[in-house]
Amino acid sequence: MENNSTIVRTLNRVYPVTMEEKWAFARRRPIFFGYVAAAYFLSTQKQKPSRKEMDVLALAKQKEIQVKEHRIQYFHWKGEKETVLLIHGWNGHTGNFSRIVPALLEEGYNVIGIDLPGHGFSSGRYSNIVLSAKIVHKLVEEIGNPEVIITHSFGGAVATVAQELGVIANKLVYIAPPLRLEILRESFNTYYQLTEKESESMRDVLERKVKQPLSSLDLEKAGPKFDNSLLVIHDEDDLEIPFTMGLAVSRAWKNSKLVKTKGLGHKMILRTESVKDEIISFLKGINI
Repeated sequence: MENNSTIVRTLNRVYPVTMEEKWAFARRRPIFFGYVAAAYFLSTQKQKPSRKEMDVLALAKQKEIQVKEHRIQYFHWKGEKETVLLIHGWNGHTGNFSRIVPALLEEGYNVIGIDLPGHGFSSGRYSNIVLSAKIVHKLVEEIGNPEVIITHSFGGAVATVAQELGVIANKLVYIAPPLRLEILRESFNTYYQLTEKESESMRDVLERKVKQPLSSLDLEKAGPKFDNSLLVIHDEDDLEIPFTMGLAVSRAWKNSKLVKTKGLGHKMILRTESVKDEIISFLKGINI
């Protein structure tokens, strides 16, 4: 008799069904619900870089690493100063930093950007915080520890877990960081009106996939472990990751500075001159 994971693989690969049809199937067959809900929660939607983003990416040397079944693309803009590692957000890619990269290069930084699994030019259709953090850790084994990590959204959680795995950086810039995975899962539950039983079934599957309790993926709990300097930039009108999360992350670090913006939302914040200037000033040595 086929086990649950085999059934889900069959649904994903053999039958030409949409995610909505899988969802309806799982509602009718509760034994499979956790697997389908977890797959829905962890599935990514790759976004193509814009022409301007591609112009910036084309200036980098494009490289790959292979981590088990994952083919991971990363970009290297060579510079003589400290290494800056860029980690994008959910459904994003390295090109999202295209307004920030030229300023870093002008200052002489050695810049590396990674497309996380299931994102950008990397392989896969699924991702999660722990998997992404492990791949960042693997990349760092090849390139060495960066002096600076700059992240957007989900990338802040990835960078935090990567540091728990041993990645070291002197300075961090978290743009619109989430606070904890459980909050995002609860939002998913509310949006799809999951019952308590369905929610717990999904949690069980997710915890097996990441091999740790979801409650451990918490930036507020992790922050006090680190002595590096953190700059948090968050927009008070962010509808995807509320400003209160960035505030809590900033308060969790021993050495931190919070910059609040207005009217930029979750994505425009990456394309704004004042945000770029805040980052460069922070990297050039403003004490916090």
